[in-house]
Amino acid sequence: MSSVIQQLWSRFLRVLEVVDKAVSSGSYEELENGLARELNELGQEFIRQAMEAVDERLRENLQERRGWVIVRRHDVKEVLSPFGPVRYHRTYFRNKVTGEYRYLADDWMGLRPHMRVAPSVRATVVEKAVEVSYRKSGRWTWNEAWQLSGQTVMNALREHPNWKPDWTHPSKKRRVPYLYIEADEDHVPNQEPEGSSWQPRLVYVHEGAEGPPGRRRLKNVFYFGGLYQGATETLCQEVWQYLDAHYDLEAVQTIFVSGDGASWIRRFVEFIPGSVYVLDRFHAAKKLRAAVGRWDDLYRSIWKALERVDRRAVRALLKEAYERADTDRKRETIEKTLTYLMRQWDGIEAWSKFGDAVVGCSAEGHVSHVFAARMSSRPMGWTKAGVDDMARLRVLQANGESIRDRYLQGRMQSSIQPSKRWRSELRAGIKAGQAIASTLQAGIPALHGRRTMLTRALQGLLNAV
Repeated sequence: MSSVIQQLWSRFLRVLEVVDKAVSSGSYEELENGLARELNELGQEFIRQAMEAVDERLRENLQERRGWVIVRRHDVKEVLSPFGPVRYHRTYFRNKVTGEYRYLADDWMGLRPHMRVAPSVRATVVEKAVEVSYRKSGRWTWNEAWQLSGQTVMNALREHPNWKPDWTHPSKKRRVPYLYIEADEDHVPNQEPEGSSWQPRLVYVHEGAEGPPGRRRLKNVFYFGGLYQGATETLCQEVWQYLDAHYDLEAVQTIFVSGDGASWIRRFVEFIPGSVYVLDRFHAAKKLRAAVGRWDDLYRSIWKALERVDRRAVRALLKEAYERADTDRKRETIEKTLTYLMRQWDGIEAWSKFGDAVVGCSAEGHVSHVFAARMSSRPMGWTKAGVDDMARLRVLQANGESIRDRYLQGRMQSSIQPSKRWRSELRAGIKAGQAIASTLQAGIPALHGRRTMLTRALQGLLNAV
């Protein structure tokens, strides 16, 4: 351990020399560039020394690798770390009982066989991919030689087994009079066939809105989402489990389910007890505008009839619009609008039945922010797996989760553990390293010459050891 510390110390001195030189010449650019270069090299050297020290320990101590025998030594592996490429030597072992072959040092440190990019780097590019394309996220560093291809980024994203929203059971359930479930879907271009699209679903729950007009925010909002193709009940189950864990549902008077009336959204009303469907006013207005937007008088009259929940008046006014229409296409749009409104009538009735308890649905805006900003607002096509993974990642981000931490969760764990003797030796090595300070202080010429920033930094560092 002491020899390792001495080797790394000499490299650390180069970092301090860069600082001293840059400050003396008054060049911030030289300081920044020099530090980046030296600290990356220092990081690479630290990793190489650590990996080879683990390998040496496993190779030289039979008790640390019971049942494993040496097959081959000095095999080279290169892995891309946050500091750049690291090359180190390790030993190949075979298990005498199972016949399994492994590089135990790699296993010990959580590096899978054939892994060429460190998990931390893969986590970084996955996190970036949530915001930009795979190709752009692969440019995670200023050094072009270290950058990754879009395919590598995509593979890193897809190797994670589960991107479902993560939450913990609260110590105490919240009591609120109303809960809100709002839902909508995006339309994401499919890679093929041309013209088709995927429809990832977004659902979020909240306790209502708060704040002044124009700056209102949803209270305790939590998102769910993904493709859920043919799995509507699974999505309903996830939302229900969250509500049941976080709220005293016996105290909730009504759970409002808002959306455009799609069958998968209405499924929540069937699945969740005490829930009521509410038609999203935005979608109602959108349909109505498409049918009669050219006739302002009819639009206003129909909207007032909807507010009064006057079904007969809505029918009569849309019939008048049908008679005014001068094309078959316009008449078809009016017919579809009438059919739509009649099928959603229970959701329209909820507007007046529940009054102020019904808050405006903002699902369209949430879909735009959470999904469309990354997937459908740009000219790109997606595969089924790609759109599902990205939708789930965007949901995690909307919930405030760290994509990087989530990626690194549950990474490969070592199948062997250090012995008590090894741990005690490591601690002893650290203490011995602390004792090196006095020796270094006597042997570093820079400490005995004129006082510079370098000598002050070294002296302060040694005094702190």
